Amino acid sequence: MNGEHALEVLKAHARSKLWLFLLYLVAVALFAQTRWQFEFILLLTVSLLTMALIGHRLIAWLGVLPRSGVPLVFFSALLGQFILVVVWLLCSPLTYAWTRGLGLPLAMPLLVVSVATVAAWGLLRKPQGVACGASETTSVLAWVPVVLGGLVCLKLASYYSMRAGSLGLDTHQHIAFSLDLFRAGYPKLSAGNTDWLEKYPKMLHLLTSLWAWPALGHHMGPFLKVQPVLQATLALFALLELMCCSLRRSLVDQRLQVAFAAVLSLLWCYVMVRGTAYLYPVVDLNSTGRLAGFGVLLAPTLCALLCWLTPARATQLLAWTLFAFAGAMAAKLNPSLVIGYASYAAPLFAVVMLLPWWRTGTIGGRLGWPLLGMLAGSLLGGLLLACDPYYLQLLAEVSPAVHHFVEHTLGLRVLETSHDISSASGGVTRLWEVLRWELWYGPQPTLWDQWLPATAQIFSSKLLWVTRAAAVLSLLLSLAFMVLIPFKSRQRSGFVLIFVLQLGALLAVLVALRSSNVISLVLGHETLQASLLSTYTQRYVDLIAMYSVPIHWLLLSAAAALGWDTLRSLRPAALPAVGTQRWSTWGLLLILLVCAIAIRRIDVRGPPPKSMGWTLPVTEKKVRQFRAAEARLPEDAVVLAPAYSKVLNGREDWVLPAGEIASYLPFGSRDYLFNVRLGSGYALQARDLDAAFCHASRADARALLRRHGITHIVATRGSAGAPLFDREYCSLSYRDLGIWGSEVSEGPDNIVFYRILP
Repeated sequence: MNGEHALEVLKAHARSKLWLFLLYLVAVALFAQTRWQFEFILLLTVSLLTMALIGHRLIAWLGVLPRSGVPLVFFSALLGQFILVVVWLLCSPLTYAWTRGLGLPLAMPLLVVSVATVAAWGLLRKPQGVACGASETTSVLAWVPVVLGGLVCLKLASYYSMRAGSLGLDTHQHIAFSLDLFRAGYPKLSAGNTDWLEKYPKMLHLLTSLWAWPALGHHMGPFLKVQPVLQATLALFALLELMCCSLRRSLVDQRLQVAFAAVLSLLWCYVMVRGTAYLYPVVDLNSTGRLAGFGVLLAPTLCALLCWLTPARATQLLAWTLFAFAGAMAAKLNPSLVIGYASYAAPLFAVVMLLPWWRTGTIGGRLGWPLLGMLAGSLLGGLLLACDPYYLQLLAEVSPAVHHFVEHTLGLRVLETSHDISSASGGVTRLWEVLRWELWYGPQPTLWDQWLPATAQIFSSKLLWVTRAAAVLSLLLSLAFMVLIPFKSRQRSGFVLIFVLQLGALLAVLVALRSSNVISLVLGHETLQASLLSTYTQRYVDLIAMYSVPIHWLLLSAAAALGWDTLRSLRPAALPAVGTQRWSTWGLLLILLVCAIAIRRIDVRGPPPKSMGWTLPVTEKKVRQFRAAEARLPEDAVVLAPAYSKVLNGREDWVLPAGEIASYLPFGSRDYLFNVRLGSGYALQARDLDAAFCHASRADARALLRRHGITHIVATRGSAGAPLFDREYCSLSYRDLGIWGSEVSEGPDNIVFYRILP
């Protein structure tokens, strides 16, 4: 009988999974309007499930899988991402030999497939069954995070597959970096096909390459552009999954579980669709890889939360290891994230981890496991940063030994630049003066503004002050129930966890805000590096404030559900009727349907086309036309693109594409000569291009073109078919640069490629 019952259970699970798969295909068909979008959504789903499989295998192997009936898809995917980064780092000698020694391709996909195969084999060899018991069976709390998170992933995948990304006007540059790293498969230090040591941190591009493994080198642009919102989605829905695990242990009434899921679905849908810029988290496009850092910042806190759910040595070791390693990942994403990590992620982790750390009891547990985890994470993190060309470049500039190693042992050239910001800081004296001003003498904002500051990423002013009030209400509600209910009550641990998370979220934003003010006052804008650190640190506080809104609503909803369940348990009540449970479940399904329609129909507020210099949206048909125009060029063609320079404090920063061409370069298949970090133009600075085309004679400009082997130029015809030859490229005409004959190929929106004979 037991065997027959088990067989029936397996058949029921198979039928439910089949229905879920069919429902997923219907949802994909509704969100995808083109074949390009349909392909990318499927590929992103494969990548997400692969990382979830790898992360699930880790927590199952450690024996710390919460037995609550809640599938931790997003939390496992976030952990799987960290595992793949570590495996990529440790296996770099093998991938280097595979790519450079044997000349074989696809080292990155083979690496991911190998890890996923090991994870799948381990799970099949030792199945991790769900524990028996009424409190461990699946319920609505088990699949609501998956459904909501899946809808958000469908929306962001369909949007970013065919539109310019939220990484800035230099998205094409990041795509070139990602493709370069994907094709290499190992920590690549040089810029493109040159022998120059790269000057850009490559964590964003590593994450993109790992996520893009199912595409085998295709769809690299969408996989890159989706990273900012994808990383935040992984973090927030992983938090929701872990909170659902906690609530499953405390809530008994199924109707309350349905009510919590329904209320939270409506709140989060409103926050992401109407209340914030969640799906496009920037305003001015002056953004880099730091936008993709929220998952890295929140991951240590999520592991600390796992220590609450499954107290064990393994969870302690995992949390402390990830805490140290995530700091290195944040630094590798962007130097400004070092400040964000120290001021936001570290305080939040410390508050949430304090109680599980104290409960270890012995001195060995309180000191041994943190030290061991921090040591392991620091060693891996140090190796990760040592393999990053940006930090190797910094060391080469200040250390003659490293400079000699880079040039003579690695055979790379170092582009000399200055990263000295000591003149802006003024030493300890200036820091002390700034701290006194910021913390005492200067104008002190209200506590509300420090806990949840106003930001352009939050559209609704009403949402801001209501969230502030809700955060305080949740804090007081959790504190009151912690004091009033009996010590051994099953709800008390839930209130303690909510209180700690709420307090940590408020304090972390406060510390991050005040730290950003201190950094801005200390560093100022006297140098390029100081200006970037000050500006990016301030802007990241805006992102943290926006992401804090759904976190506070999650905790308030959980506190309200627990509070109602506590009050209900004070008096005996009859079990809810089966019909009542059925109607509440159907009501939740209706709410989820409304959320799906809202997420599907919302028009994401991207950058205005006129202000950003590109035409939106770029359709799939136009992308195919542009790639066809590129394909008609010779394989060895070096193409010059019209561009303008972005200069801060008299120092070169970026060289950016201009006009309608900027819309299509993120979808292009080749490098273009205008940027200091791409292809053969790596050694060019913005001042070099300015001097060559704006302040030089025709002979000097043609000499520069010959020096860099430029063979073609891309431009736009202009209106009414005006002749292109006599139009100016800065102060020189295209005829002066050497255009002759008819165009080699023509793309959409009057984009043309011409042969140039300098």
